[in-house]
Amino acid sequence: MSKIDWAMALKDEIQTAVDLYARGDLEGDLQWHIDFFSFLGDNPDLQRRVGEEYYSARYIYKLLEGLRIDDEWARRAQVQLQVQQYASIYEACLHHLLFTTCHDSEHVTALLQQQGLKPWSVNQELQRRLREVKAPNGRNVVAAIESTFNLEEARVRFDSKAEAAAKIGIVDAKLGGELIQFYTPRNMIHIHAELKRGADWSWEIKFARKAYRRLLIFKQQVEKWQQRNGDV
Repeated sequence: MSKIDWAMALKDEIQTAVDLYARGDLEGDLQWHIDFFSFLGDNPDLQRRVGEEYYSARYIYKLLEGLRIDDEWARRAQVQLQVQQYASIYEACLHHLLFTTCHDSEHVTALLQQQGLKPWSVNQELQRRLREVKAPNGRNVVAAIESTFNLEEARVRFDSKAEAAAKIGIVDAKLGGELIQFYTPRNMIHIHAELKRGADWSWEIKFARKAYRRLLIFKQQVEKWQQRNGDV
């Protein structure tokens, strides 16, 4: 028995068979998946990119499903890849709808502002008295005033985006809560975070399927919202 050349690609007939299998159950071709996101039509580049991500998510799912590898690492990889891809799709859509379509909404404006403490200059006597205060864990007590800081769009948390979208009416509160659930395990890309949660989190294929199935409901709710607001 000769050694396998691991650098060699699969034979042409195997490649064709695998590709046909992966494409066989898809709802449509690549263009169909791009057209699915017609509610992003004001940004054709984004619509195409999100459509391509949707197509690749379905394609990869079919490939892994066909392999039927029952090892735990394989099941985890299958679900992890799906959840991360769908979370990215939801995030891209919400980000555009909020910061482009609804950029002047009070709820969007609130997303870009964060309350915090800003150092406050005080006289030397007050500084001395503050230094004498015994704070927990040896920390220093300093003078500060409440202030509002501006955030960049990229630093806004996804759960805040989903909650804002529900307040505006882009999606309903129930779906908004589910989107947050889909995005939470996306952070499991950090292996230490996954191990820390341990038994509190399990990669279940039904969770990935739910993220996929909710995409149609998401599309329907967004389009109804656009119609109500004359955006289509």
